[in-house]
Amino acid sequence: MKVLLINSPIRIDANPNCIPYGLATIAAVLRAQGFDVEIYDVNALRPLKEDISKSLKDMTWDLVGLSGLITTYKFQKWLIPELKAINSEAPVVSGGGLATSNSELLFNQTDVDITVIGEGEQTMLELCRAFKATGDLKEIPGIWFRQNGNIVKNEVRENIQNLNRMPFPAWDLLPMQIYLANPIWGDVANNSSGFRHDVRVTRSMNIISSRGCPFSCRFCYHLFGRSNYRFRSPQNVVDEIEILADRYEVDFVGFVDDNMMASERRLLEFCDLLEDRRFHITWGCHGRVTSAKAEVLERMAKIGCVWIGYGIESGSQKILDAMNKKATVAQAKEAVINTRRAGIYPNTTFIFGYPGETLETIQETIDFKREMGLECGSFFATPYPGTHLYEQALAQIQNEESFIQRLGNANEFSINLTEFDDETLFDLKKAMDENRDVI
Repeated sequence: MKVLLINSPIRIDANPNCIPYGLATIAAVLRAQGFDVEIYDVNALRPLKEDISKSLKDMTWDLVGLSGLITTYKFQKWLIPELKAINSEAPVVSGGGLATSNSELLFNQTDVDITVIGEGEQTMLELCRAFKATGDLKEIPGIWFRQNGNIVKNEVRENIQNLNRMPFPAWDLLPMQIYLANPIWGDVANNSSGFRHDVRVTRSMNIISSRGCPFSCRFCYHLFGRSNYRFRSPQNVVDEIEILADRYEVDFVGFVDDNMMASERRLLEFCDLLEDRRFHITWGCHGRVTSAKAEVLERMAKIGCVWIGYGIESGSQKILDAMNKKATVAQAKEAVINTRRAGIYPNTTFIFGYPGETLETIQETIDFKREMGLECGSFFATPYPGTHLYEQALAQIQNEESFIQRLGNANEFSINLTEFDDETLFDLKKAMDENRDVI
């Protein structure tokens, strides 16, 4: 049985720099069980639509699986009819953030046959086995599917608890040279990413070492369910790094977990194992200001950590509380100071225009950035389906499909969630990004 997996394009204003980790892991699971798997990585190759159609006509498949965030809806709505026109007998399956957060939209507006809700490895394996055998889908947890004109919603699948059972991604099915050549967090060679000047990266790769997040920020989408945090063992992660270093000569690893620093014990064990292997790599991760202890950061720096991304979001406690950040402005300041003292670059992000934003809260953020010496810009508060913020914004969204089709990166304006008019909002954002007083 031939399975074609398609990686939808995202963030097309930037070079493709992160492999489709989940999709490549699904490919590895299917291949290990004897299925013939191919990945068409549209995001890496960036072909024109007419070239996508031409390429698909040269491919064969018995089942096709699409993956993507909610921002890939417009692309998938275009692609699904193309797939049906080329191979009308093969089922089209959609999974990932889009399918998990808004399967209703896919079924109502496209001819998708099946959606996978949540984690896809075991679900896709059972789907492929079913189609290879009887075609009976009713006993497969974690899917919705069409049957006799109706949409059948199977029971929810439980998350995978032992992530060490998952194989490493099928790197060989991806155009790896494209990803290796594009630094994960900016153009390090030209130092535009904010790395220290003594850090040089030539071949980088992303790893996901955990799934979920133990926190529940109201603007954040949780693919695996809120507060369902699981992680791979440090040994398993270090084994993956060893393969990447040996096979692909990777010299920088970017951990793209929601929060790699959530477990201090695990993080320190990882540092110990990494030190024992003596890899010639540097690395970075996303953390949380509440986890940024000075002694932990010093240990991380000693073992090659050079970059930590912190979602500061706001310098106003009022806005942080509205976001349910479970963090304080004081903790954010301490995190930036401790990270710099350890010799690690703190990459900070801010959200502008959250409900309740006022001139006073904007000024508080500007004051925070000045005090910390931060010159970064900010993202618009963007309500993505499946988040608390989206439910809060629904009253303003007149046409849900039209709104979702417009969704892109959070640096693009989608909706005004404040009491300011749009023109004032844009002016205030520019002032905050430039650290200019607004009051």
